[in-house]
Amino acid sequence: MHIFKYTLIVVLLFIFAPSFAVANDTQTNSGFSQVKGKSLRKIFANTLMIGEYRDYRGETKTFNYTEFHNANGKTDYIEGQKKEDGIWTVIGNDKVCYKYPKSEYYTRTYCFLVYELEGCYYKFAPYNMTLNGPRSWDKWSSRAVRKGSGNSCAAAIG
Repeated sequence: MHIFKYTLIVVLLFIFAPSFAVANDTQTNSGFSQVKGKSLRKIFANTLMIGEYRDYRGETKTFNYTEFHNANGKTDYIEGQKKEDGIWTVIGNDKVCYKYPKSEYYTRTYCFLVYELEGCYYKFAPYNMTLNGPRSWDKWSSRAVRKGSGNSCAAAIG
């Protein structure tokens, strides 16, 4: 009877241990903290963000971008040779959203949840999120630092 009991315990640990490890890794091992509410607006308002995309942008042949966020909700966006006038806003308590009304290239509203790690701001698209945060901390869409902050992001990806 004791052998059966120990075998059952080992089997149950084998089955459930990976899910415990994944949940733990997603929630506590990242070092990221989500930026919300007034802090989200404060970080971006009257700020030039200097950033890079996770994926190479074929249209503009670059990973890099800059975007100045005016306090009045307007942006000046530059990606390679492409320059766009945009609008930014905070939706709800946790998303920063962008729209470029006159653009032929950026034709929809783009929203992101923002996480900070050592002065670098990582944007995650809502489809990469779970109830406990990003599906993977490596699945950010773009990351940026505030010009003049003296901060930097992890090593370049491109």
